[in-house]
Amino acid sequence: MDKTLCITMDLDPLSCYSRLYGLPDVANATDPVLTKAPERLAQLLDPIGAKATFFVVGNTLEQHEHASAIAGMARQGFEISNHTWSHPYELSRMAPAEIDAEIYRGAQAIEKICGQAPVGFRAPGYLLGQHVLGRLILQHVAYDASVLPSPGYQAIKAFAMALLKIGNKNTSAILGDPRESLAPSAPYRPDSEKPWRRGTAKLVELPISRLGPLPLTGSVLSLTQRAGAWFLARSLSRNDFVHLELHGVDLLDINSDGIDPALATQPDLRISWKRKASAIGAFISELVRTHEPVTLWQAADRYRIG
Repeated sequence: MDKTLCITMDLDPLSCYSRLYGLPDVANATDPVLTKAPERLAQLLDPIGAKATFFVVGNTLEQHEHASAIAGMARQGFEISNHTWSHPYELSRMAPAEIDAEIYRGAQAIEKICGQAPVGFRAPGYLLGQHVLGRLILQHVAYDASVLPSPGYQAIKAFAMALLKIGNKNTSAILGDPRESLAPSAPYRPDSEKPWRRGTAKLVELPISRLGPLPLTGSVLSLTQRAGAWFLARSLSRNDFVHLELHGVDLLDINSDGIDPALATQPDLRISWKRKASAIGAFISELVRTHEPVTLWQAADRYRIG
């Protein structure tokens, strides 16, 4: 089977959503994003024998329960990759030394609990700017999976930020260079300073897929029923490379998981996680009829260009 399916999940802690919506920080002893969502995805993938790639924020691993859960995922054969040390949304605007520290400390935290350094990276908010790729190359990262070639996502994000501003809410979200939303949708070797362009950088870019103008994310699938997710999978069946991006909250909900009701501002947290899992499972089950599910590291090796 020559076609490839990658399933990834960003384990952004609930505190990230508080920052996005200008809410007081969530003070949970343990975060279900790390203790429940990975295992639920593992159970969803087990019948088809697939493994996902988890993007982990390094400082969340300072909590013993979180570290234990992620180490368990690594032992089961899931890939654990780097999502920075502290998930700064403004990473692309930081000084080079600060970017280096976020990448290095995130990788070190993962290596400490998994016994192996991560080989891939995803930037918070999907934004690379002009400097992040260059810093990744200096740290010998094999692949990046930050690029989200979706003008629709950028438009929705700008609209949401405007609404928060009207409501006098301070958000940590930022808008990046709009050209990043026009990047190629298939794996490519990028320009290190202009990541939306093909170039000669010493890493592989593995973009998140899109459905027309919208991104192929758990948030989009969560709004569909099983039948809708099946239809979306069929629409992508001819693509050689499909990259589904999930977040931990895609397999959580406020009623089941003891999440602060204030976070109902995140719309899909109001949807039952079982209903969301049903739609996501239907999408994946249909697509594995035509695509081989692999981790991002396996895909990077498969698509190593030049």
